Amino acid sequence: MKLSVRLRPLRVEDAAQMAIVLSDRSLYTFTGGEPPSVNELARRYMIQSRGGSSDGTEEWINLIVTLGLSEQPIGYVQATVPRCGDATEIAWVIGKQWQGHGYAKEAVKLLSSLLAARGITHLIAHIHPEHIASQHVAACLEMIPTARVVDGEVRWERR
Repeated sequence: MKLSVRLRPLRVEDAAQMAIVLSDRSLYTFTGGEPPSVNELARRYMIQSRGGSSDGTEEWINLIVTLGLSEQPIGYVQATVPRCGDATEIAWVIGKQWQGHGYAKEAVKLLSSLLAARGITHLIAHIHPEHIASQHVAACLEMIPTARVVDGEVRWERR
């Protein structure tokens, strides 16, 4: 039996558990960087939980992906919604030990539904050309790769 995935708002208090979820170095193969410390995540989550940029041009939706009745955190999804109406950029990360079970696809579908309920359907994501798993996740939302490359990542888009 497959466990159900849910989304809930990110909280600063999630930093300790998420530091464990995000601790596998292989998660950073395509994006660069290193696993964040609890303190780094707490600082980041303090900013992200504000819900938007300080200049008011973007809304930030940051959600923890949880699994099963215990609501075990297994990753996150996020959306950056420009207030000017441009495309909304989405991103996702599922911890290494939970990969390969379709949880990322479930999570981005939930995020997409949440955004669609608000009238947001023009989505973009930037994916490394060798990150096949993320390409499959984007394709499940009917996103397609474009010719645009930003910092070595291909822009995927759904209008």
